Amino acid sequence: MKKIVALLMAALCAVTFVSCNNSSNESGSSNESSGGGAVSSATSSEIFDAINSVFAEKYPDAGAVIPNMPQDVDDTILKDKFGIDVNDVEDYKGQIAGMMTNCDMLLIVKAKDGKIDSVRASLESAKEAQTEQFASYGVMGNIERTAAAKVVTNGNYAALIMVGVLPDDPDAALDFDSDVKLAEDTFNKTIGETK
Repeated sequence: MKKIVALLMAALCAVTFVSCNNSSNESGSSNESSGGGAVSSATSSEIFDAINSVFAEKYPDAGAVIPNMPQDVDDTILKDKFGIDVNDVEDYKGQIAGMMTNCDMLLIVKAKDGKIDSVRASLESAKEAQTEQFASYGVMGNIERTAAAKVVTNGNYAALIMVGVLPDDPDAALDFDSDVKLAEDTFNKTIGETK
């Protein structure tokens, strides 16, 4: 009788171990696709403002991430310029340069559940369209700025980062990769801090 009880206990432990192990693998892959861990409570406004703040600190003369006549992104611009349906997002905040000679744009979007792939695809299309529009318009570092631009995601958040502050020295080489990285790092850090 003791052997039967011992075998049943061993079988029960094995089944429990296997089912717990499968459960943790499933949740692990789910977390990976959603950015991992707990869900962030950050708003797009908080993320945008954090990026704006680090740019103002790094470039006091520019004072902001979009220093040239910034224009706020509204529902119409979100749909017409970025191709994003407002019904697919929880919230968003962004600015574009209000000058026809400048390609700057920064848009942060918190997508509704199940909509991040659609939002990301729309941002990629908007990035490509802006790159094509400014491909032969090299003033103000537009060609270098569009080349450094990125679309990034973290969980249900997405960002189109096409930014870069011109150096004071007009003869200095243009490299906006560090500005894009600064914005991307701040995007991820702000989301991570509110989990």
